[in-house]
Amino acid sequence: MTRGPAALLAPPLLALAPALGLAACADEEARPADPRPLASVSPTASAGGPTADTASAQDEPTAAYLAWLGALEDRDAATACRIQHPERTIALRYEAILVDRAELGDPCVGFEALLWEDPLREYSPVDVETTRLTGETATLAVTFPDSAVTVELELQRAAWRVLSEERRTPSSPDSAQWVGAWCDLELGSTRADVVAAMGEPSGEYTVSDGGEPQVYWAADQYDFRAYLDPVDGTVTDLIGDYDALSAADRERLDCPELR
Repeated sequence: MTRGPAALLAPPLLALAPALGLAACADEEARPADPRPLASVSPTASAGGPTADTASAQDEPTAAYLAWLGALEDRDAATACRIQHPERTIALRYEAILVDRAELGDPCVGFEALLWEDPLREYSPVDVETTRLTGETATLAVTFPDSAVTVELELQRAAWRVLSEERRTPSSPDSAQWVGAWCDLELGSTRADVVAAMGEPSGEYTVSDGGEPQVYWAADQYDFRAYLDPVDGTVTDLIGDYDALSAADRERLDCPELR
Protein backbone atom coordinates (compact mmCIF):
# COMPACT_ATOMS: atom_id res chain seq x y z
CA MET A 1 0.00 0.00 0.00
CA THR A 2 1.37 3.38 -0.97
CA ARG A 3 1.92 5.56 2.04
CA GLY A 4 1.91 8.80 0.10
CA PRO A 5 -1.08 10.54 -1.48
CA ALA A 6 -2.54 8.77 -4.46
CA ALA A 7 -4.17 10.40 -7.47
CA LEU A 8 -7.98 10.25 -7.32
CA LEU A 9 -9.81 8.86 -10.29
CA ALA A 10 -12.74 11.26 -9.96
CA PRO A 11 -13.32 14.62 -8.26
CA PRO A 12 -14.41 14.39 -4.62
CA LEU A 13 -18.01 14.43 -5.67
CA LEU A 14 -19.31 11.70 -3.42
CA ALA A 15 -17.95 13.41 -0.36
CA LEU A 16 -20.09 16.46 -1.24
CA ALA A 17 -23.14 14.46 -2.24
CA PRO A 18 -24.75 14.25 1.24
CA ALA A 19 -24.80 18.06 1.43
CA LEU A 20 -26.97 18.16 -1.67
CA GLY A 21 -29.04 15.15 -0.77
CA LEU A 22 -27.43 13.07 -3.50
CA ALA A 23 -27.22 10.05 -1.25
CA ALA A 24 -30.96 9.82 -1.67
CA CYS A 25 -30.41 9.35 -5.39
CA ALA A 26 -29.40 5.75 -4.87
CA ASP A 27 -32.90 4.79 -5.98
CA GLU A 28 -34.03 2.28 -8.55
CA GLU A 29 -32.72 4.52 -11.36
CA ALA A 30 -29.34 4.75 -9.65
CA ARG A 31 -29.31 1.00 -9.20
CA PRO A 32 -29.56 -0.09 -12.83
CA ALA A 33 -30.86 -3.39 -13.99
CA ASP A 34 -28.28 -5.86 -15.13
CA PRO A 35 -26.94 -4.89 -18.55
CA ARG A 36 -27.54 -6.99 -21.60
CA PRO A 37 -25.14 -9.96 -21.80
CA LEU A 38 -21.66 -8.87 -22.81
CA ALA A 39 -19.58 -10.79 -25.29
CA SER A 40 -16.45 -12.20 -23.65
CA VAL A 41 -13.29 -12.48 -25.68
CA SER A 42 -11.51 -15.73 -24.86
CA PRO A 43 -8.11 -15.89 -26.51
CA THR A 44 -6.58 -19.31 -26.86
CA ALA A 45 -4.15 -19.88 -24.00
CA SER A 46 -0.59 -20.39 -25.18
CA ALA A 47 1.77 -22.89 -23.63
CA GLY A 48 2.85 -21.54 -20.28
CA GLY A 49 0.27 -18.74 -20.53
CA PRO A 50 -2.95 -18.20 -18.59
CA THR A 51 -5.64 -20.85 -18.68
CA ALA A 52 -8.79 -20.22 -20.68
CA ASP A 53 -10.76 -19.66 -17.46
CA THR A 54 -8.25 -17.06 -16.25
CA ALA A 55 -8.19 -15.28 -19.60
CA SER A 56 -11.99 -15.23 -19.70
CA ALA A 57 -12.17 -13.75 -16.18
CA GLN A 58 -9.72 -11.03 -17.18
CA ASP A 59 -11.74 -10.26 -20.32
CA GLU A 60 -15.05 -9.71 -18.53
CA PRO A 61 -14.15 -6.21 -17.20
CA THR A 62 -12.63 -5.37 -20.59
CA ALA A 63 -15.81 -6.48 -22.36
CA ALA A 64 -17.91 -4.34 -20.03
CA TYR A 65 -15.76 -1.27 -20.64
CA LEU A 66 -15.77 -1.74 -24.42
CA ALA A 67 -19.55 -2.18 -24.40
CA TRP A 68 -19.86 1.05 -22.39
CA LEU A 69 -17.64 2.89 -24.88
CA GLY A 70 -19.71 1.50 -27.73
CA ALA A 71 -22.90 2.74 -26.12
CA LEU A 72 -21.40 6.21 -25.70
CA GLU A 73 -20.25 6.25 -29.33
CA ASP A 74 -23.78 5.26 -30.42
CA ARG A 75 -25.22 7.88 -28.03
CA ASP A 76 -27.24 5.09 -26.46
CA ALA A 77 -27.73 6.62 -23.03
CA ALA A 78 -29.95 3.83 -21.70
CA THR A 79 -27.35 1.12 -22.34
CA ALA A 80 -24.46 3.24 -21.06
CA CYS A 81 -26.39 3.98 -17.88
CA ARG A 82 -27.06 0.29 -17.30
CA ILE A 83 -23.38 -0.63 -17.66
CA GLN A 84 -21.88 2.10 -15.50
CA HIS A 85 -21.73 1.88 -11.72
CA PRO A 86 -24.50 3.62 -9.73
CA GLU A 87 -21.84 5.71 -7.95
CA ARG A 88 -20.61 6.97 -11.32
CA THR A 89 -24.17 7.91 -12.22
CA ILE A 90 -24.59 9.85 -8.97
CA ALA A 91 -21.29 11.66 -9.52
CA LEU A 92 -22.23 12.49 -13.12
CA ARG A 93 -25.61 13.82 -11.99
CA TYR A 94 -23.80 16.21 -9.67
CA GLU A 95 -21.59 17.39 -12.55
CA ALA A 96 -24.74 17.95 -14.62
CA ILE A 97 -26.32 19.97 -11.79
CA LEU A 98 -23.28 22.24 -11.68
CA VAL A 99 -23.67 23.10 -15.38
CA ASP A 100 -27.48 23.39 -15.22
CA ARG A 101 -28.05 20.21 -17.19
CA ALA A 102 -29.92 18.32 -14.46
CA GLU A 103 -31.76 18.58 -11.17
CA LEU A 104 -31.84 16.28 -8.18
CA GLY A 105 -33.57 13.03 -9.04
CA ASP A 106 -33.27 13.39 -12.81
CA PRO A 107 -32.75 10.02 -14.54
CA CYS A 108 -29.34 9.04 -15.88
CA VAL A 109 -30.44 9.16 -19.52
CA GLY A 110 -31.02 12.90 -19.17
CA PHE A 111 -27.38 13.80 -18.52
CA GLU A 112 -25.34 10.88 -19.85
CA ALA A 113 -24.62 13.05 -22.91
CA LEU A 114 -22.01 14.89 -20.83
CA LEU A 115 -19.73 11.92 -21.42
CA TRP A 116 -19.88 11.79 -25.21
CA GLU A 117 -19.82 15.58 -25.44
CA ASP A 118 -16.32 15.55 -23.95
CA PRO A 119 -14.14 16.79 -26.87
CA LEU A 120 -11.27 14.56 -25.70
CA ARG A 121 -13.39 11.40 -25.68
CA GLU A 122 -12.09 8.56 -27.89
CA TYR A 123 -13.92 5.32 -28.57
CA SER A 124 -11.47 2.93 -30.23
CA PRO A 125 -8.63 1.82 -27.94
CA VAL A 126 -5.49 0.38 -29.47
CA ASP A 127 -4.62 -1.52 -26.29
CA VAL A 128 -6.49 -2.60 -23.16
CA GLU A 129 -4.53 -4.24 -20.36
CA THR A 130 -5.86 -5.57 -17.06
CA THR A 131 -3.37 -4.30 -14.49
CA ARG A 132 -5.28 -5.44 -11.39
CA LEU A 133 -8.08 -7.97 -10.96
CA THR A 134 -9.67 -9.18 -7.74
CA GLY A 135 -12.96 -10.91 -7.15
CA GLU A 136 -14.84 -7.60 -7.11
CA THR A 137 -12.64 -4.89 -8.63
CA ALA A 138 -10.57 -4.43 -11.77
CA THR A 139 -8.19 -1.80 -13.10
CA LEU A 140 -7.57 -1.39 -16.82
CA ALA A 141 -4.79 0.56 -18.53
CA VAL A 142 -6.40 1.71 -21.77
CA THR A 143 -4.49 3.33 -24.62
CA PHE A 144 -6.17 5.26 -27.42
CA PRO A 145 -4.48 6.77 -30.50
CA ASP A 146 -4.22 10.20 -28.83
CA SER A 147 -4.75 9.56 -25.12
CA ALA A 148 -4.59 7.03 -22.32
CA VAL A 149 -6.84 6.38 -19.33
CA THR A 150 -6.91 4.27 -16.21
CA VAL A 151 -10.33 2.67 -15.74
CA GLU A 152 -11.75 1.27 -12.51
CA LEU A 153 -14.59 -1.25 -12.60
CA GLU A 154 -16.47 -2.99 -9.83
CA LEU A 155 -18.52 -6.18 -9.81
CA GLN A 156 -21.95 -5.00 -8.71
CA ARG A 157 -25.15 -7.01 -8.84
CA ALA A 158 -23.35 -9.84 -10.69
CA ALA A 159 -22.12 -7.59 -13.53
CA TRP A 160 -19.01 -5.50 -14.11
CA ARG A 161 -19.78 -1.77 -13.92
CA VAL A 162 -17.61 1.14 -15.04
CA LEU A 163 -16.84 3.11 -11.89
CA SER A 164 -14.39 5.76 -13.09
CA GLU A 165 -11.85 6.89 -15.66
CA GLU A 166 -8.73 8.97 -15.18
CA ARG A 167 -6.70 10.39 -18.01
CA ARG A 168 -3.00 9.71 -17.81
CA THR A 169 -0.05 10.67 -19.96
CA PRO A 170 2.25 8.18 -21.70
CA SER A 171 5.48 7.24 -19.99
CA SER A 172 7.96 10.11 -19.92
CA PRO A 173 11.76 9.85 -20.03
CA ASP A 174 11.74 10.58 -16.28
CA SER A 175 9.38 7.71 -15.50
CA ALA A 176 11.50 5.34 -17.59
CA GLN A 177 14.49 6.30 -15.44
CA TRP A 178 12.45 5.74 -12.28
CA VAL A 179 11.46 2.22 -13.31
CA GLY A 180 15.00 1.37 -14.40
CA ALA A 181 16.67 2.58 -11.20
CA TRP A 182 14.09 1.72 -8.55
CA CYS A 183 15.11 -1.86 -7.75
CA ASP A 184 18.78 -0.90 -7.51
CA LEU A 185 18.12 1.42 -4.57
CA GLU A 186 19.15 0.09 -1.17
CA LEU A 187 18.06 0.70 2.40
CA GLY A 188 20.64 2.71 4.28
CA SER A 189 21.54 4.80 1.24
CA THR A 190 21.76 8.54 1.58
CA ARG A 191 19.34 11.00 0.06
CA ALA A 192 22.07 12.01 -2.37
CA ASP A 193 22.47 8.37 -3.46
CA VAL A 194 18.81 7.86 -4.35
CA VAL A 195 18.52 11.24 -6.08
CA ALA A 196 21.60 10.45 -8.16
CA ALA A 197 19.97 7.19 -9.29
CA MET A 198 16.36 8.35 -9.74
CA GLY A 199 16.88 11.96 -10.77
CA GLU A 200 15.50 15.06 -9.12
CA PRO A 201 12.44 14.12 -7.04
CA SER A 202 8.94 15.32 -7.81
CA GLY A 203 8.64 16.51 -4.21
CA GLU A 204 9.86 16.13 -0.67
CA TYR A 205 8.48 16.09 2.88
CA THR A 206 10.50 17.04 5.93
CA VAL A 207 9.78 16.96 9.66
CA SER A 208 8.81 20.63 9.48
CA ASP A 209 6.06 19.71 6.97
CA GLY A 210 4.42 17.58 9.65
CA GLY A 211 4.89 14.26 7.86
CA GLU A 212 7.41 11.48 7.61
CA PRO A 213 10.60 12.68 5.90
CA GLN A 214 10.65 11.38 2.34
CA VAL A 215 11.50 12.12 -1.25
CA TYR A 216 9.18 10.89 -3.98
CA TRP A 217 8.94 10.53 -7.73
CA ALA A 218 5.33 10.58 -8.90
CA ALA A 219 3.41 11.31 -12.10
CA ASP A 220 0.19 9.76 -13.39
CA GLN A 221 0.43 5.99 -12.74
CA TYR A 222 3.96 6.22 -11.28
CA ASP A 223 4.59 6.65 -7.56
CA PHE A 224 7.92 5.77 -5.91
CA ARG A 225 8.87 6.93 -2.40
CA ALA A 226 12.01 6.77 -0.30
CA TYR A 227 11.41 7.38 3.41
CA LEU A 228 14.28 8.92 5.31
CA ASP A 229 15.53 8.68 8.87
CA PRO A 230 14.73 12.03 10.55
CA VAL A 231 18.12 12.03 12.29
CA ASP A 232 20.74 11.02 9.72
CA GLY A 233 18.67 11.22 6.50
CA THR A 234 19.39 7.65 5.36
CA VAL A 235 16.75 5.57 3.59
CA THR A 236 14.58 3.51 5.95
CA ASP A 237 11.82 2.35 3.59
CA LEU A 238 11.33 2.12 -0.17
CA ILE A 239 7.73 1.96 -1.35
CA GLY A 240 6.49 1.76 -4.93
CA ASP A 241 2.93 1.53 -6.18
CA TYR A 242 2.85 -1.06 -8.96
CA ASP A 243 -0.94 -1.48 -9.33
CA ALA A 244 -1.52 0.85 -12.29
CA LEU A 245 1.76 0.15 -14.11
CA SER A 246 1.83 -1.61 -17.45
CA ALA A 247 2.97 -5.21 -17.72
CA ALA A 248 6.16 -4.03 -19.44
CA ASP A 249 7.00 -1.77 -16.49
CA ARG A 250 6.21 -4.45 -13.91
CA GLU A 251 8.43 -6.96 -15.69
CA ARG A 252 11.35 -4.60 -15.15
CA LEU A 253 10.62 -4.38 -11.42
CA ASP A 254 12.04 -7.55 -9.83
CA CYS A 255 11.85 -6.11 -6.29
CA PRO A 256 8.81 -6.02 -3.98
CA GLU A 257 6.63 -2.93 -3.64
CA LEU A 258 7.67 -2.52 -0.01
CA ARG A 259 11.28 -2.82 1.09
